[in-house]
Amino acid sequence: MNNKMIKTMKSKSIIGAALVAIFTLGATTSCTDMFDIESSRVVYEQDHDLSSTADSAYTTMGVLQCLRQVADRYIILGEVRGDLVDINEHTKTSLRNLAEFNFEDENEYLNVRDYYAIINNCNYALAKMDTTLTHNNERVMIDEYAALLGIRAWTYMQLGINYGKVPYYTNPITTVADSEKDYPKLGIKELAAELIPQLTPYVDYDLPVFLGTNKVFPVLQLIVADLYLWSGDYLNACDTYMDYMTTHKDFNYSYGETGNMEFFRGYMGFNGSMIEPITGATGLLSNAVIMTNWDDYLETAFGTNGYENIAYIPMERSKANGIVSEIAGLFHSFDNTHPLNPSTYYGEICTSQDYIKGSIDKTTGELTSSYSINVMANGDQRRKNNTGSVSVSDEIFNVFNKFSSMDASTGTIELYTPMINLYRRAIVYLRAAEALNGLAKETSSGELAEMSFNLLKDAYKVFFPEGHVLEKQLQEAFIGVHARGCGNVHLDTTHYVLKPEVIAAKLEKEGMAVEGNLNDTINYLDILIIDELAMEAALEGNRFGDLIRFAERRGEPEFLAKRVASRKGKENLDEELYNKLMDKENWYLPLK
Repeated sequence: MNNKMIKTMKSKSIIGAALVAIFTLGATTSCTDMFDIESSRVVYEQDHDLSSTADSAYTTMGVLQCLRQVADRYIILGEVRGDLVDINEHTKTSLRNLAEFNFEDENEYLNVRDYYAIINNCNYALAKMDTTLTHNNERVMIDEYAALLGIRAWTYMQLGINYGKVPYYTNPITTVADSEKDYPKLGIKELAAELIPQLTPYVDYDLPVFLGTNKVFPVLQLIVADLYLWSGDYLNACDTYMDYMTTHKDFNYSYGETGNMEFFRGYMGFNGSMIEPITGATGLLSNAVIMTNWDDYLETAFGTNGYENIAYIPMERSKANGIVSEIAGLFHSFDNTHPLNPSTYYGEICTSQDYIKGSIDKTTGELTSSYSINVMANGDQRRKNNTGSVSVSDEIFNVFNKFSSMDASTGTIELYTPMINLYRRAIVYLRAAEALNGLAKETSSGELAEMSFNLLKDAYKVFFPEGHVLEKQLQEAFIGVHARGCGNVHLDTTHYVLKPEVIAAKLEKEGMAVEGNLNDTINYLDILIIDELAMEAALEGNRFGDLIRFAERRGEPEFLAKRVASRKGKENLDEELYNKLMDKENWYLPLK
């Protein structure tokens, strides 16, 4: 039997699995037992039409339940293969094989059936939902219809990112004959060409409210923007991200001051939220940090009511209630048995940054304290919040703290992941910056490159290019992403800047050629953005995809290979892994 026939059989078995994924409509439906071909939960095409609002609501809730099945995998596939996470002696074989890009053996994380269960349930619902049904002259099912389009597109996007070319179909598979058809295999760019036209007519519809929020659905406009970005269509990617940030009705920013209140629709202010070292701390607190505007950043970024959140998959606290995330326990333990650690390379990225200490008077704009570099603490402060040390029997070991929380009543650390973030504000900023830099290279535009840089350093200049009467107040509210961990970077005039000598020094340190033209700035910004994505979005499921996207855009497999092979530090390159990843075929998972 030749390889082509084997691959064809695998594809058909994957699609065939979707046949048993159509379920009876109910909010408590579980996807875990849908793969039994004899299951009473199988619904064939003639059995049900979605002709009532109750039907559409139950269907949508069922699809959300299926989405939970891949929530942890979103993090695992995106991070374990990346450069920010390393394995250890407690790493189980399936995770170790992912990290080492060994995909020959059976692996619980490689099974794509859960993804196609989501897709086929969406296909069935979209085919059967009566979107013409009206009440008070409003189409009552159109919001659920849009939400399901978004979930299907997001799922296909994940398949394309992780598996390369994947079977694509939009008809519900309800018969064996359907499952045995040969469906086209599309890569991420081809998927984008199919999915963008499907989503675009619905991007302005409100997403339905489930579990008290509409954030449990991926936002169609951001999926479209991401697909443009993956396609290399940087003009449309820029337009879509910027339009979302400046006009989307769910994004409001208000600045309040005695006798003065202004309202700016759409602007994505960070409200000055930063992580700062504790002033004058010594001893055990010398490595501690404090949060400014805490409620607007980390706590709410990983809580279900956060201003920072845009879309997430909610998880249960108890297995008795449904699917509980296991992510926190992969990165944190109290006895040094967790299977995944922060990589040395992640630490190197963070400690190589310059922390800027300084503040300004909001009335005069003058410095209120002396401007200084790396006072009291070296590097990006987000690392100190995301990671920590645990001591047991005089043994000290490192953990990721990002998914752990403190029980306010007992003061104990709890390993609980209430949600898996799909989109949040900082991620949109950084993808917009990436798109702007891609367009800057495409059009040889220094202005676009500077705009990309300012999303990192001083976002006020992006959103208020003509200035504003409240400039001093708004400048701190609309900080760039880099300020979240590196202080008042908008005050920096010597280190985090677009100056030829600074750019050249950075490129030389990275082993990149210095050309003395705009290409140097473009390359410099690529390094700043990919490092910022590491510091801001570590462990959020995007890292390996980000590395693929940058490497593909630059036409440099080494951009990915060198970083992943440097997990144990830049001076400890894993040559075997590096050589393996120089072949792009090894970036993608096999369809199983």
